[in-house]
Amino acid sequence: MWIAILTLVVSRRIYTIIKRCNPGRKMVRYTRLRWSTIFAENASDQLTATLQYLGIQRSFDTIADVYNSHALDPHVNRHRLTEEWWA
Repeated sequence: MWIAILTLVVSRRIYTIIKRCNPGRKMVRYTRLRWSTIFAENASDQLTATLQYLGIQRSFDTIADVYNSHALDPHVNRHRLTEEWWA
C-alpha cells in the first residue's frame, strides 16, 4: 500500500514539473492516461537514477535480492481454488 502511495506522489510531482516546462497550448496535450503509461514504462530508469543519486549501484545482486524477497508469497496457509487443478 505504501509503495503505491509513494509511486503516486512521485508520479504526480514529475508530471507537474514536465507540464510546467511546457506552458501554453501544449500543456493540454499532456493527458493523465498518457502520462501514466510513460511513467510506468520508464519507472525502472527513474529508480536507477534515484539510486545513483543516493550512491547505490544497481547490480544483478540487488535486483535478485528484491526479486527473492518479493516473490515469496506471504499467504502460506491460504487455500487456493486452483490447488486441485495442478498436482
